[in-house]
Amino acid sequence: MARHALRNRLLTTLTACLASAVAAGAVAVSVLDRDHGHDHDDHAHIDTTNGLLVTNRSSLRMCVEAGGGTDGQAIHTDLLAGLDQARQDPNWTGAYGKARFDPATALTSGCPAPNLPDRVERTTVAGPGLTDDPSPYRVWVYVLDDPTADRILGVGRPADVATAELMREANSMWPVSTALLVRRSHLTDAAAVAPTLRAALGLVRAHQEPAP
Repeated sequence: MARHALRNRLLTTLTACLASAVAAGAVAVSVLDRDHGHDHDDHAHIDTTNGLLVTNRSSLRMCVEAGGGTDGQAIHTDLLAGLDQARQDPNWTGAYGKARFDPATALTSGCPAPNLPDRVERTTVAGPGLTDDPSPYRVWVYVLDDPTADRILGVGRPADVATAELMREANSMWPVSTALLVRRSHLTDAAAVAPTLRAALGLVRAHQEPAP
């Protein structure tokens, strides 16, 4: 049991650090000391005991930026199909087993402060960046048409993961939500998009995602 608990703790720590090791400066992975003024109920703070990462989230939610002229309902259907497969990952229970998940409310059309980058690189931030008040959304999904995907992701590349939001706590900056930038045509294959979603959710390291 002790080994299982340690594995779950390491998983959630990995989730907090997966997106960008150097976004907005060096991101130091450290153990939070909750006996030194970091466990107040009057503001959000880091919580590595589950995959939601911050205390102001109680359920898994994702916002979706799909652009004009796209079928939002079809995109949500495709994302939910991929998410159903991603939830079969053995790390799901340790990261999200205690979080509420309702397919009817898991996806929201439109993100509160979208920030589409010119190109995804190691230090890319595709969202609000540093914040004291993290959004409810653990993953910000940017659905790209082919010309936009070719420009931002690279020609033919189906998807990539970046940082969306970070928080500063205990003299460190932690990614607390990730951005999934995905080609629209990639979403139609649930088996193909599931590894991408697992990476965005921190269930696997981003570099473990199969190459296109």
